[in-house]
Amino acid sequence: MAGLAVDGKPPTVDSPGRPRWLWWAVPAGLVIVLAVAAVVHFTRSGNDPGADVVDNRPLVTTKTGVFSGAELERVKAFQEWLGRDVDYAVDFPSRADWQQISQPQASIDNWKGSGYRPIYSIGMLPENPEDTMERGATGEYDHYYRELARRLVAGDQANAIIRLGWEFNLEGSRWATGNSQAFIDYFRHVVAAMREEPGQKFEFDWNPNNGSGKYDAVHYYPGADVVDYIGIDAYDVSWANHSYPYPSDCDSKCRSERQTNAWNRSIYGGNRGLKFWSSFARSKGKPLSLPEWGMWERIDGHGGGDDPEYLRRMKAFIADPKNRVAYQSYFEFDGEDGPHRLMTTYPEAGKVFRSLFGAG
Repeated sequence: MAGLAVDGKPPTVDSPGRPRWLWWAVPAGLVIVLAVAAVVHFTRSGNDPGADVVDNRPLVTTKTGVFSGAELERVKAFQEWLGRDVDYAVDFPSRADWQQISQPQASIDNWKGSGYRPIYSIGMLPENPEDTMERGATGEYDHYYRELARRLVAGDQANAIIRLGWEFNLEGSRWATGNSQAFIDYFRHVVAAMREEPGQKFEFDWNPNNGSGKYDAVHYYPGADVVDYIGIDAYDVSWANHSYPYPSDCDSKCRSERQTNAWNRSIYGGNRGLKFWSSFARSKGKPLSLPEWGMWERIDGHGGGDDPEYLRRMKAFIADPKNRVAYQSYFEFDGEDGPHRLMTTYPEAGKVFRSLFGAG
């Protein structure tokens, strides 16, 4: 998220058709073969890419993370409130220019010796419009990421997780592009450059936003050799029919029905919901991650707001071993685009969260 709009609209999937007048001329056996082939093709290319893949991956233990304003004391406070250790801390280093991207020294100093494994959300472009994804795809910006790698290793954070160009499929992203090959080439350049640093043990999280953004993230996958996690940011938002916003006269039954529709038709279901991404990760042989997730009282009404059932559904998804969620990080922060905080904004839901994810 971090200031970017979220689009949960499931795209329309059009199946290829055939003129009806041709079917009479096709032998019955061939019709069966074509039908089976069509089902297999649709499964592999659209709704469930991992359905026909045997999952031989080892089980994972899900780590707990949090974004709490990228401040050490806030992470400690969340940990105390939760009643259990927090493993990972999400951070969003500044990215106004290349110096900020390549030398996030304040963030590095903040997490050095903290005991938390940092998850850095690293931009692929600064604000200068003259910098482009196409230029990055040629390797022109590699030296900035070598500098970033050098500083991370020197700051005892050689094991940092890098969310490189997170939420790239949203139109509001600075590094969103219709040129999928440029994104892929640039991503691969950055990973190769950072892995040149002696002593590094970086892991890279390829991290689209849940649902359908402006661009279909499936076409932007850069390859198994440069991806360690397939990360999905999955907030309680939806544009599906009969989900959010709630009508003005929506009672508790109405809210429950709309929350269920949001989950089934957008957040978990739908063309690019968590069910799809779990299968996609399985087809690529990668663990899943949830670098950002949370309740959301959106200004435009397309968030579920105070929705403890969303927390329960997310817990069930995370706990299901077939989804192989390596880490999950709640977005414990209230921004200009709406609140998420369980500790203050949603105290009753916070109790549910602690019962699900805390020591108890």
